[in-house]
Amino acid sequence: MLSTLRTLFKMTRPVNIVIAVITLLVGYELLGHQPGYPLIAQALAFAFAIGFANIQNDILDLESDKLNRPERPLVTGKVSVKAARIAWITMAILTLACGLADHFASLGFFILLAVLLIAYNKWLKHIPLVKNLTVAFLCTTPLFFAGIYTILFEQNCDPDEYIWAIIPAIPFAFLLTAAREIYKDLEDEAGDRKAGIMTFPLFAGSKTANRLAGAIVLLTWISLPIPVFCMDKMFRQNYPLLFLIITGISLTPLFAATLIFAHKKSYRQAQKLVKVAMFIGLVALIVSSN
Repeated sequence: MLSTLRTLFKMTRPVNIVIAVITLLVGYELLGHQPGYPLIAQALAFAFAIGFANIQNDILDLESDKLNRPERPLVTGKVSVKAARIAWITMAILTLACGLADHFASLGFFILLAVLLIAYNKWLKHIPLVKNLTVAFLCTTPLFFAGIYTILFEQNCDPDEYIWAIIPAIPFAFLLTAAREIYKDLEDEAGDRKAGIMTFPLFAGSKTANRLAGAIVLLTWISLPIPVFCMDKMFRQNYPLLFLIITGISLTPLFAATLIFAHKKSYRQAQKLVKVAMFIGLVALIVSSN
């Protein structure tokens, strides 16, 4: 029993949960709004949502995982499909319970999030490129939630005063997650072909997919000066030059290495570097916005 619980916990992808919770905290830090105790319920809701989505995904991907991920628990038999199904349904209910424990508005948000996660697992992930963009959007939902919650519940909130700081984080996270997901599909290309799963690399060709991911990485790099020089046209202020200095020094070699690894078809290394770049970029936003 204890072994099964440990395995189910691993199936929730704890690293992804930590990343989502950190992203939520980053959102509130950029906004300068600390929601207090509701933050606990919000973090738990995101954790349970990610957990149930990943376990449900493993159930639905059981056949393809026999080729792409033969080490996964459902493939090896460490956990039964029945136990996994009970776990994801329980966590889906807990997601909504945590949303309700915070506020009815939060409950509405997490209902929509749960519906999108289930729709992704069942249908959207089978549509080339839509799959990648959906995951990229899901990665930004903690930032969107922090922004919406601040506007709704921060007293005397002037949106321009709060929202300007979080705006660059959303496209930054979206673009890098989209690139990472394409690299992930490139890594799984052989297994997906055998399993009959139509991903963007199989639909458009691996070269085209690699070029698109590389173009997204380059677009992210090119857009780094925007928060420093262009935001005052829509909001009251820009980010300081410090943001461009930090990201220019740290992300330029990371992005270059990502493109080199991708060119060599070392897609797993490219994915890891993109994750590191995303983390550094969000930290740079926090440091330079305060």
